[in-house]
Amino acid sequence: MWLHHFVSLVGLVVVFYAVPVTGLTLSGRTVLSVLLTLLGVAGLGWAIISQVRRQLRSAPDAGIQSVVMLLELVIVVFALGYYVLERSATGEVAGLQTRTDALYFTLSTVATIGYGDVHAVGQLARGLVIVQIVFDAVFVAALVAALRIRLSSRTGA
Repeated sequence: MWLHHFVSLVGLVVVFYAVPVTGLTLSGRTVLSVLLTLLGVAGLGWAIISQVRRQLRSAPDAGIQSVVMLLELVIVVFALGYYVLERSATGEVAGLQTRTDALYFTLSTVATIGYGDVHAVGQLARGLVIVQIVFDAVFVAALVAALRIRLSSRTGA
């Protein structure tokens, strides 16, 4: 069961590093990249709401692995969004040059650590960070809370 999840995670990371984003310049492509990121975030929000409902109903198909995969998808979608934004509008995120930098920035934002070495400086990047913070506070927190309720009901706590 967890081996399947691990293979899925590895596949997700491979896709993240393999998605081509070359040839981007500050133009309509910047707007397109931001819109595609927001569309991905909206899709994730819908998937998370659906999963929270399944978890709270204790539906048989509401596995823990799906919750973990959604959390991983949140990280990958935002990381790819930051990377594409920086490639299309250089200077939006200071210190972000590679996809690994984008993952690092996204994880430090999700974990609310914010080391400061990679940080949003442009208005588009700051807007995307605001979207991520609100998304994490609402959707990710709801997903984690539903999972906690589900796990505590299984253990009888």
